[in-house]
Amino acid sequence: MAIFNKVLPSLAKADERLAALMTESVTKREYSHLSELASVSEKVRAAIAEIERIEPPAAAPEPAVRKRAAAPKAEAEAPKRRRRSPPKRGYPKYSRRGDSLVRTEWSNSKNVEQTHAVPYPTVAQIATTIVGDGGAMFRKNILTELSTPDGKQLPIHQVYLILGWLLASKAIRKKGRGDYIPNYAKLTAEALRGSFNELSEADGK
Repeated sequence: MAIFNKVLPSLAKADERLAALMTESVTKREYSHLSELASVSEKVRAAIAEIERIEPPAAAPEPAVRKRAAAPKAEAEAPKRRRRSPPKRGYPKYSRRGDSLVRTEWSNSKNVEQTHAVPYPTVAQIATTIVGDGGAMFRKNILTELSTPDGKQLPIHQVYLILGWLLASKAIRKKGRGDYIPNYAKLTAEALRGSFNELSEADGK
């Protein structure tokens, strides 16, 4: 009943007042009316409990949950056509042009073959340096510090070109990062020249 909702606040205030009076009586050590105050307080609290049993307090309304608008479905994108590059099978290729070692590789960005050449004397210089090191294994940095006959540092791309051919011809074998195991039998001047002469002649100039 609606009347109960009007009575409850008054009863709650009365219970708080009774509790304050009992606390004050204990503080002042005035116990003569303490039991009477406690009895009345129990009756007030019993009345509050009975009213709440008959008419439970209305629950606070839950805030309305706004439904989020469904995001518009993105239109299916048309599959992008991937540019197909020719297979790399067969690259790099090694050949000779006159007295130069030639490496031919495929450029994906330009879709053309690219060639790089290095004079045979530089190939022999690399092989001589490896043989002169004499170890069971050598590091790449003994080659990257070499100089050309005119005193300039040997271009790094030429070092890699020659290392690639020596790997392909089994004259060296890769062992870890930057480490190689030499096959001294194939690095002698005679064996190296023989492997070079067996290369096919490169097309063009």
